[in-house]
Amino acid sequence: MATETHELERAHFVARENRFVCRVRRADAEVVRAHLPNTARLPDLLVPEATVIVRASRDPHRRTAWTLTRVLHEGTWVALEAGVASRLVADHLAAGGDLAGFRAPARVRREVRSGAHRLDLGLDLADGRRALVEVKSLSRSVGGRAPLSWTPSARGTDHLAHLATLAEQGTATAAVFVVQRGDVRALDLGLPADPGWLAAVREARAAGVGVLAFRCEVTPRTLRLAAGIPVLDGPEPEQVAGSYATTHIELEAPGQPPVVIVPDPGGSGPGALPDLVPPGTRRLHIITACNPRSHLLDAASNAERNDRLLAEVRAGGLRVVRADGGAPDGSWHEPGFALVDTEVEVALDLARRYDQHAIFELTGEHLTVRWTDPRQPPIVQGWRPGP
Repeated sequence: MATETHELERAHFVARENRFVCRVRRADAEVVRAHLPNTARLPDLLVPEATVIVRASRDPHRRTAWTLTRVLHEGTWVALEAGVASRLVADHLAAGGDLAGFRAPARVRREVRSGAHRLDLGLDLADGRRALVEVKSLSRSVGGRAPLSWTPSARGTDHLAHLATLAEQGTATAAVFVVQRGDVRALDLGLPADPGWLAAVREARAAGVGVLAFRCEVTPRTLRLAAGIPVLDGPEPEQVAGSYATTHIELEAPGQPPVVIVPDPGGSGPGALPDLVPPGTRRLHIITACNPRSHLLDAASNAERNDRLLAEVRAGGLRVVRADGGAPDGSWHEPGFALVDTEVEVALDLARRYDQHAIFELTGEHLTVRWTDPRQPPIVQGWRPGP
């Protein structure tokens, strides 16, 4: 637990000058400059007149005589000292706490080198293994769920990519997100956040990095790591099943008019695939890289993801037909590709790596939604050509 022993004052937030400095108004109405030990964008927390806690500095040579340590948000104290997060996790482990199965390490080291990287924690485990841990601080809450940061971080995402590589090589690794507030019940990767962070966390998780989260107990003077909280990844399949079941698919091929595939829950297909697919095709698997886990990205990010997917597909020697999906009323649209006569597990593996809930399988008889979660039963429907 971190406890403040310096002089603390309540004040009111005035404005943020830059990433590291803000202005606050003390109780006597004096406006002073304060160091902000948190580079994240916090527009929903640091609003004019928000109640904050500032700590007096004992260093006469500092440019700012105060440090902003807390903000009161919707009745909850939120700690803003991002650098404290790794110490909280280290203290938790030293006290016998568990971390992704790394129980009671024989030794906990801070700021350890791994190749060209400096990671937050190195653990010497009781079974003789070495584990590496990166710790990140979060501050925001949306309806009781914590999102990842909106602030891009090349260093942070690079560290996660390094952990993913180590995990694939067999090294025990974890990424720990410390949410410095007590009113969150989960870390939700499905909430809006910086696309780079979302991709890095999901890719690390898929590679075998343990992704964990904790909330904190925060008072104006104390900060303590509290309970672990689950890591969610956006809507569950059953929550988006209706959208998948009603999706219209448009197939395109050079020099031919497009064909729209309309789901027909009570019927069956016409018995043959549209003429625009390569002769002899038995089935298509329709896939996209857009909007991972139903989290809406901007058009440029979706295009970049689809470009990567198409390059991977072509490098694997797979044949493709252009295939876009969308809502019947046109309220959403996702460009994608139809893989020609690819094995279903190959298509599902691609979809998992690009964080998709499902793919579509189109044969002459059926349009089937096949989920990347094998526990979810497929949705089998007929289909008909659309207008």
